[in-house]
Amino acid sequence: MKLKTSTGFTFIEVLIAVIIVSVAAFGLMLGAVHARGELQALEIRERATEELLSFVEGMKGRIADGRLSGIERGGNLDGEKVFLLGDDENPDRIEAKIFYDPIHKEPADSTGGMDRYRFKAWITWQDFTSARHNVTKTREVEMVMLEFPL
Repeated sequence: MKLKTSTGFTFIEVLIAVIIVSVAAFGLMLGAVHARGELQALEIRERATEELLSFVEGMKGRIADGRLSGIERGGNLDGEKVFLLGDDENPDRIEAKIFYDPIHKEPADSTGGMDRYRFKAWITWQDFTSARHNVTKTREVEMVMLEFPL
């Protein structure tokens, strides 16, 4: 009596292989989507930092040359609107606001030093890439600057 052997795969084996490949592909797709979201959040955070540092550099120059107006010394707690992504006409824009505290002058010490100014600025924006919607992100810079007499 001879036993008949067949070569190939059974239907169940093929079905299990398809399910395993499908689950793996779905996992890869979810990983790629998550990575893209994280990269976009990082790009927006870097753009916010660039905007903040650009603003701070401008203010540092104005403080250093001693030409701040009274309004500028009073700070901006309402915020100045900037766009991290897009512009006014783009519906996919990401708006941010740059704030800064009132600038306080600290008089020179008795050793003949220069007048110092405390300056704190920060930027806030809504992070829509987060799993939780409407997460407010903030970056801030605080420094002490000198006014150079001309």
